[in-house]
Amino acid sequence: MSKVTRLTEEEVVAIRKRMAETEIAQKDAFGPVEPWNKDRLASAVFRQYTGVGEKYKYNTVPEVAATLFYGIAMSHAFENGNKRTATVSMLIMLDKNRHMIVDTTEKDLYDLAKSLVTHSLLDENTDVTPDNEVDYIAGWIRERSRERVLGEQIISFPQLRAILEDMGCTFDAPYKNFIKIKKGGLSVKTGYPRPNFELSISEIKRIRRGLHLDELHGTDTSGFYNLGGQVDIFINKYRNLMKWLADL
Repeated sequence: MSKVTRLTEEEVVAIRKRMAETEIAQKDAFGPVEPWNKDRLASAVFRQYTGVGEKYKYNTVPEVAATLFYGIAMSHAFENGNKRTATVSMLIMLDKNRHMIVDTTEKDLYDLAKSLVTHSLLDENTDVTPDNEVDYIAGWIRERSRERVLGEQIISFPQLRAILEDMGCTFDAPYKNFIKIKKGGLSVKTGYPRPNFELSISEIKRIRRGLHLDELHGTDTSGFYNLGGQVDIFINKYRNLMKWLADL
């Protein structure tokens, strides 16, 4: 069994900090970045490490993602935005372990979060306990996730733009269905049929290569899709979900 990468408290706070900077969070009450109760956050994150010594209670990627999601959503460590922080942290944790959610709508994720906070995940014959709820969530994730091929990441143009701007790139105004991206003395032109569209993996690789943001020039794939960039990707991908969770 491969080793599972778990999130730290610092990473959860970093995720939340990035979320707080987004337009979506600023429109809906999100609250301060730092937890109002640090002990609750510590307890929520430590759920991933429950066990004795090197023997963990939660050993698979779905299990660890499930208990992290449960811990953050239910601990109320933050003044507001706990369910949103829990959801994005779960998605980031899955991504760090090269897993991705598939065949799942924003409504499916919303229903999972709503059922958790209302304790309606389980059937009437199953006791409502943290262990049973985490087991249910782990099964839900297991059925709806797959291992991501190394380097695979199809993203939209707004998501790519956010990542590249974080890396010091600038964008010219679109012209005749094309747009030029610049970094220092380097530039690359890519198609721009409309403001929001998905780029193929081959095109993303070409853009990275042209801007010297590829492995050959010292930026590996994990470095390119950094934590802040990944938060932006998930926030943009699940814009409706973030709004719904804010109202839940």
